[in-house]
Amino acid sequence: MITTRWWWVRHAPSAGSPGIIHGQDDVDADLSDQAAVEARRASLPQDAVWLTSGLPRTVQTAAAVGGIDCRAVPGLMEQNFGEWNGKAWDTMDKDEARAFWEDYTTEAPPGGESVVHLMERVSETVAELTLEYQGRDIIAVAHAGSIRSAVAMALNLFAKSALSIHLDTLSLTRIDCLYDEDDGPSWRVMGLNH
Repeated sequence: MITTRWWWVRHAPSAGSPGIIHGQDDVDADLSDQAAVEARRASLPQDAVWLTSGLPRTVQTAAAVGGIDCRAVPGLMEQNFGEWNGKAWDTMDKDEARAFWEDYTTEAPPGGESVVHLMERVSETVAELTLEYQGRDIIAVAHAGSIRSAVAMALNLFAKSALSIHLDTLSLTRIDCLYDEDDGPSWRVMGLNH
């Protein structure tokens, strides 16, 4: 049995304005809470593979909590909100917003992706990276949407159920993949939102 250990760290708070849809925007991380940053650094394993989504808030958070030689993996990016990235929720077209909220798991914002598509993208990326780094510790500094998607994959959750998972900034979520030659991969959640 080969165990691959995923250490998911949600990025530090976004430095952008509250109420703005950041999604895949290039927003910096607010790393002013040094006690939280140091606590997260102390909780992570040594000699791990470091991954980020490549967006500044994940790259900056990874650097602050000890990540060196981080690999940017676009498949770990937050949900793509398309034309809504950078807009305030209260300034959006009401009909477009209503259509989105009526079925927000399968409805995509204009030019963006749905939650279901986000989950598929992240699941495929995690499966590929698990094979590539089999048997290793993997620290992935990512986003609430991508971490929820990984948890949903591990627990076989539907999109609406996955959206009920709350993840604090700088929180740690642990997921293991156990690979058996006869049975293939199986997943277990070791901790959520620590």
